Amino acid sequence: MRDRREIVAEKESSLQMTSMIDVVFLLLAFFVITYKTPELEGDFNIRMPANAQSSAPAEIDDLSPVVVKLSSDDKGNLRGILFGESPQKDFKELRQSVYRHIVRNDVSFQEAFNGEVPEFNDSLEIELNCDKQLRYEYAVQAITAVTGYLNADDQIVKMVDKVKFSPLEK
Repeated sequence: MRDRREIVAEKESSLQMTSMIDVVFLLLAFFVITYKTPELEGDFNIRMPANAQSSAPAEIDDLSPVVVKLSSDDKGNLRGILFGESPQKDFKELRQSVYRHIVRNDVSFQEAFNGEVPEFNDSLEIELNCDKQLRYEYAVQAITAVTGYLNADDQIVKMVDKVKFSPLEK
């Protein structure tokens, strides 16, 4: 027969499962109640056009950004500016070229500078392609030249909102 000490030791070493099960169910209830479903990433409410053919295909210039190339010498000084394929002598000429490229109505740059409000094509994107050695101040001047100007009444006229940098070539 078993000794009394063995029976007492057996009772003391047994686990109390009811309290452990209660804790597990409380944790389960907590996580079920506090779970929030994640929102979908991106906007999937895209309305595609019907199968109608457009009257004219979109030009490649409307879809791709216009590249402004800023080249420099070994010391980081500005050597040249290209707007697309056309060379520019300074940032003022670059601003006028961007203006001519995006203006919709027949307002010259001088008329717009004197106060007439032009209507712009706001879908234009400028891509700045800068040499590695180019000093930062020239990149800032290029961004300033393509994004807008102050007219004669000291009002800011915005031309381009989308400006990005080309990735550095390896």
